Amino acid sequence: MKTILLLTDFSNCATNAIHYAMRFFESKTCVFHVMNVHKAGTFISDDLMISPTESIYDSFTKIPKQKLNALVDELKQTYHNPNHKFEIIVDFDVFTDAINQAVKRNNIDYVVMGSNGATGAKEVVFGSNAINVIRQVMCKTLVVPNDYTFKPISNFLLPLQFDDNVPSEQLDIISDFTKKYELKLHVLRVCAKNETTNSITSDQDRLDKFNCKYSVEEESTFYQAVTNYLKSNAIDMTGLIVHDKSFIKRFFTESPTIELSKVIKLPLMIFHSRTLI
Repeated sequence: MKTILLLTDFSNCATNAIHYAMRFFESKTCVFHVMNVHKAGTFISDDLMISPTESIYDSFTKIPKQKLNALVDELKQTYHNPNHKFEIIVDFDVFTDAINQAVKRNNIDYVVMGSNGATGAKEVVFGSNAINVIRQVMCKTLVVPNDYTFKPISNFLLPLQFDDNVPSEQLDIISDFTKKYELKLHVLRVCAKNETTNSITSDQDRLDKFNCKYSVEEESTFYQAVTNYLKSNAIDMTGLIVHDKSFIKRFFTESPTIELSKVIKLPLMIFHSRTLI
């Protein structure tokens, strides 16, 4: 049984990601924890005008719980999936702290969230909440772009930058993921010409036991290589292995990757190395 944490602020973007998850996990037995996180400091004085029979906590959670229950009812009526169970969570905390607590408490396998982007140049596709979750939540995370409509998934792309060294343990997890969801694994290595031989040899040692399509792109930026691959291959989902905070900073701040974020409009599955070892 899979345990999935669905994050929602009740926006269309978040609801779209939840519907995507219903389709993506439709063949699996799952418990979905539908969670709304709210900063307690944002409440106004009217919220504190509670009846004598209600605690402050009950007053704060009443409306979010009603909205979550309505959302769950809608999901049950729409999908009628007997293998899907639902629980609701309302929390008042720092966004990522609340998520990390829920992940630990409920043994979450996947976090699912939508992203409608931000106005800052460094966060074109990935909004600030999505970036913070990717940086700080050590759990496999599925980020669904706003307005992305579910399509049958067949091909999964794992692009590797020139200095990505992927241990076999991580590839085992990714291979297991693609097998469980019946996806064809594509691995794209982007490297400089003088590094090609070493990179290919290293990759072949690790990928020898995996059934995947392996490609190498030389003398190209990461942005150009992935863009070209997406144009010539029918990819349905991309993946990214996050090694550490410095990797995240580099991935989201170097200009080639900023450009990459403008063109990747596909769902992105984040794998963290600390959760894979």
